[in-house]
Amino acid sequence: MKKKLFIFAIGGTGERVLRSLTMLFAAGVESLSNYDVYPIIIDYDLKNADKQRTVELLRNYKKIHNAAFMAHGELGLQDRQFFAADLRGVDDMEDYVFPFKPAQDNIKFRDYIGYGKFAGDTLLTEDLLQSLYDDSQRPDTELNLDMTVGFKGNPNIGSVVFNSIASTNEFRNFLNHFQPEQEDKVVIIGSLFGGTGAAGIPEITKAINAKKEAADIATVLVLPYFSPMEQKDGAVRADRFNSKTKAALSYYKNSGILNQINRVYYIGDPHRTIIRYSEGGDTQKNNANVVELIAAMMIEHFAAGRGDATQKEYKFSIDASITEDNAQQSAQRLFTYDFDPISINNILLPLIRLAIALKFFHESIWEKKTSGQDFHKYLKLNNAVQVNEASGDKSRLTVLCSTLEKFYKQYQKWLKELDFEGNGTTLPGNSHRFALTDMKKPYADLILRPAATDKEAQEPDFWKRISKLIGNSNNKTILTDDNLMSWMNGEFKDNGNGNGHYDTTRNAIREGHEPEYVFADILYKASDKGLRKLTSSNN
Repeated sequence: MKKKLFIFAIGGTGERVLRSLTMLFAAGVESLSNYDVYPIIIDYDLKNADKQRTVELLRNYKKIHNAAFMAHGELGLQDRQFFAADLRGVDDMEDYVFPFKPAQDNIKFRDYIGYGKFAGDTLLTEDLLQSLYDDSQRPDTELNLDMTVGFKGNPNIGSVVFNSIASTNEFRNFLNHFQPEQEDKVVIIGSLFGGTGAAGIPEITKAINAKKEAADIATVLVLPYFSPMEQKDGAVRADRFNSKTKAALSYYKNSGILNQINRVYYIGDPHRTIIRYSEGGDTQKNNANVVELIAAMMIEHFAAGRGDATQKEYKFSIDASITEDNAQQSAQRLFTYDFDPISINNILLPLIRLAIALKFFHESIWEKKTSGQDFHKYLKLNNAVQVNEASGDKSRLTVLCSTLEKFYKQYQKWLKELDFEGNGTTLPGNSHRFALTDMKKPYADLILRPAATDKEAQEPDFWKRISKLIGNSNNKTILTDDNLMSWMNGEFKDNGNGNGHYDTTRNAIREGHEPEYVFADILYKASDKGLRKLTSSNN
C-alpha cells in the first residue's frame, strides 16, 4: 500500500502552487510518484478563476493517469513514468474541492456574525465588535465585506469563518483517510498576505493536531510576491501586504502554531510582479510565477525527506537581483542552470523530459506523422488520434491521446506564463521570469539558455567556451523526430531480448500489455533517451 500525501491548497495562492505541483506530478518526479496524492482545495470564493483552471488541470491529469495505468495499477509501476502519481479524492469532495462556501449569495461579514441583531445582555458583544471592526457604511470596510468572493486580504475575518471547518463531515472524512502511523504526510499551502490562506493555515493545523497528535505536517507559507495594480476604493491594498505578513508571522510564533508543524517553508519575492487588480471571482486568474514553482519544489523536498531532520524552518530565496533602469524595474530572467544541482536533476530536467514527450506527441503522433512506424501500426494509433468526439470511441487509448493533446496546451500555456515578458503598457512582465523550455523550439534548443551579451560575443574564445558549455545549438541533429521514432520502435518490439511489449516470434502484443499502457511506457522511455542526449551534449 502506498503512503498518502494530502495537499491542502488554500485560496488563490494555494491553487496556483497546486497548478505548478501538478506539472511535477505529470513529469513523473520520482519522490512524488511514490504517494497516493489527495489534493484538497479550500476557497470561499466559489467562482475564483484560478481555482477553476486548477480543477480543470487536475481533471485532465486524472483522466491521463486512469487511461494509461488503471489496468496496471494492481501490478505496480516498476519503471518511472509520466503521470504516475494517482490523484484521489476524499469522500464527498467533488473535483478535489472542499465544499467550504458562503451560505447565501452576497453575504456580508456583518450578516455572518449577526451584527446589528444583538439585544439585551448581548449588546455588550456589539460594543466589542464596534471596537474591533469599522462599522461605517463604506463598501471596503470589514463589516461590509462581501464574502462571496473570499476575504479580500482580511485574515481576521477568515479566521472566524474557518473556525467551523473542523466540525464538517468532509474534514472528518479526511481524518479517516489520514493515517500518520502509515507515514502519511500533510502539506498546507497558503499566502500570509491574503485573507483565506493566512486564516486557514493555523485553523487547519489545529484541527488536525487535535485528532492526530503524530501528524507529520509541513506548511508552505508564501510571502508577498505580487502586487495588484492600484484601484481607487479597492478592498485589496498591496501597501498593506507587508504589515499583514508581519502580523501573521507574529501570530504563528506567539500562538504556538509553529510548534504543531514539523516543517515550515517560506518563499516570496521582494521584487513583486505587478498583476491586474481583482477582488476575486472570474477575474482572478494570474499568470504562473516562478515563486509558485519553487513552492511546489518545497513540497517535493518535504515528500522526499530531504534536508536535516533537526532543521524545522527553510527559507528559499531567488538568488537573482533586479536592476533599476530609469526608475523602471527590469525583469530578471532565470534559466534551468541557475538552480541548484538537486533541483535541476530531480525536478527541472524531468519537466524538460515531459516537454520532449508532449512536443513529440503533438507534432508527430497527433499529426499522424508516425503512421508508418511499427509502434503506430500495431497499437492502432490512427484510430486513437484526432477522433471525432461524435464517434463515441471511449477506448482508453483514445482517451489517453485526446487528454495528452489537451495537456500539451495546458503545459505550454503554463511555461509561457512563467516566462511572461509583459504586454506593452497594459501589463508588466514577471519580475523574475523563468525560461525553462519552449515546445515550439527545435529539440536541440528545448533547454532554454541566456543569450550572449555584446561584450561576451566579442571575446575571441567566447563561442568555443559556450559551445563546450551548452553544446552546439546550431546543430539541429542533436535530437530529432527520427531519433524518437526509432527509440519508440526499439522499446516497443522484443527483437528477441524478452523485454519489449511486442513479441516478434508471435507477431502479437504480449498478453496483459494493454495498448494505452504500452504507448505511455515507450513514450516515456524514448523521451528519457532524448533528455540524456540533450544533457550529454553539455559535457
